[in-house]
Amino acid sequence: MTSPRPVALLDLDGTLMDSASGIVASVRAAYERVGLPVPSEAVMRSFAGPPLGWSLTTHGVPADLLDDAAAAYADHFGRVGVWDTRVFDGIPQALTALREAGALLVVATAKPERWAAPICDETGLTPLLDHLVGAPDDESESKGQIIGRALTWVREATGDAGFRAVMLGDREHDVHGAAEHGLPCLGAGWGYADGDELRDAGAVEVLTSTSQVPAAVLARVTDGAA
Repeated sequence: MTSPRPVALLDLDGTLMDSASGIVASVRAAYERVGLPVPSEAVMRSFAGPPLGWSLTTHGVPADLLDDAAAAYADHFGRVGVWDTRVFDGIPQALTALREAGALLVVATAKPERWAAPICDETGLTPLLDHLVGAPDDESESKGQIIGRALTWVREATGDAGFRAVMLGDREHDVHGAAEHGLPCLGAGWGYADGDELRDAGAVEVLTSTSQVPAAVLARVTDGAA
């Protein structure tokens, strides 16, 4: 009997691409627009990955200013910040190796799909991926819900409910979102996690280099994986 096709779910910001510069500039614009003190550089970098509403609320934006701050961020990011990004060194090679090994590669990102898809096109990632699932425009979904939609796509695309999957992400939201579906999560240690964030959240392993991705992913999704 043919073994199920291995599946890798991939976070985008901080995992496949370094988008911190554009995100930081857009966060700064949002706080300035609503008249709040601009957070530190480290705090603004932490906006990469989690849903925007969660980050704004966590870092001092009151409920009555939340919509205005989110709109200001979206305006700046959509015009400028979205293009201020680059693919991490070694990621194209890692994705190519996984594709050659037969893995299905699906991005599951909290970045709205209206931004995630064109930036993957622009940076050359799209031909290396099988599908992309991003947040809705209002960013109303948790990472767990986004991962759930990605898994639904895999089941429908493959006609197989018995596939093995692993998540690769750089923030605790990736780990927790994967756990909601019983999936292990590999930590992207080159991303934007703070200290032991990934280990504390329950990542099964924290990788230190993009070159480790193919072996680590395949070890979790092929027969005999722990």
